[in-house]
Amino acid sequence: MRTRKFKILGLAFGFLALAAISAQAPDFKLYASTEGRYKVLFPGAVKTDTFPIKTDKGELTLTVDLVELRGGTSFMVTFVDAPDEVAKLPAAGRLDKVRDGNKGTEGKVIADKDVALGVEKFAGRDVLIEKPDMFLRNRIVLAGNRLYQVIVQGPKDVVTSPSADRFIESFEVTK
Repeated sequence: MRTRKFKILGLAFGFLALAAISAQAPDFKLYASTEGRYKVLFPGAVKTDTFPIKTDKGELTLTVDLVELRGGTSFMVTFVDAPDEVAKLPAAGRLDKVRDGNKGTEGKVIADKDVALGVEKFAGRDVLIEKPDMFLRNRIVLAGNRLYQVIVQGPKDVVTSPSADRFIESFEVTK
């Protein structure tokens, strides 16, 4: 009788754990940005905002498409158009600069891998950064003058999860 009771309790906890996992699985929906010229599977309703960025070449506009989830987790795509003289610089240096800017002074680069995206083979970089209060996973893509960043930030288990993989791998530059 006692063994049966433990089996039943074990099954009940198993079902509860499965239900908790199912409840936490985000509902991914295709998001296509006409202005951004990209599409991606976002795990929720997207909020868009723009920010001015002052540079020595003038003012640029950064667009951020964002889904914030609980626990300090965010899924986002950002894009900004660089001036022609910046876009003509070698891709490796530009990708390094973005990676290092995201790392900041207190971050640590855990992974850094070059990638080529789409039929066009856009230069890109997949980066995982550990910061004191979170992890940041970033796919940086250079498509002509446009710089894209596909970012998941939050706890390590979320940033390295299948949901993060799905989001990042679904990103496509469109026309």
